Amino acid sequence: MKRLFATRLCLGLLLISLLVSCDQVEQLIKQEAKPVNFLNGTFSVLKPGSWSTMDNLNDEANLQMGNLFKEAYVVILTENKQDFDNIGLQGHSDLTRSFMREALKNYQESQRVKLDIGGHSALRYRLSGSVDSIKIVYWHVTIETADHFHQMLLWSLPSKFGGNEADFNSVIRSFKVL
Repeated sequence: MKRLFATRLCLGLLLISLLVSCDQVEQLIKQEAKPVNFLNGTFSVLKPGSWSTMDNLNDEANLQMGNLFKEAYVVILTENKQDFDNIGLQGHSDLTRSFMREALKNYQESQRVKLDIGGHSALRYRLSGSVDSIKIVYWHVTIETADHFHQMLLWSLPSKFGGNEADFNSVIRSFKVL
């Protein structure tokens, strides 16, 4: 009898903890996107409600954020145009994609897609390959503003990329110069 009571008590406590966890997850999903400023408040993007800012994705990034449960991540690296020898938007995109080409095994690249993001010219490529035997799909986006190039890398696992595209598009489209 005591054993049955203890088992029921444990199951009840387990059920309560699962319900609390589910409530917390549901609250995260329902959160609204919020602006996140970067590079001393010069630029901004919207962080999807279920995402968090991070600091362990890329040591040189100006902004890092993602959702571990969705396997969805983004880093933004901003560079001053003065540091380049007149390369332009396509040149910067080519240069930064060449680093990805070197880093990924079985590298593949789509045709470019031209974008207008808040009145700024941008290029997007879909890249894929593997790192340490793990396949990864990226959107490599280069945005040109008056004084900067912004490299935005958004990635996920191939099996989860489609489910993350809405969040990825939201981040890209929300880019602003403040």
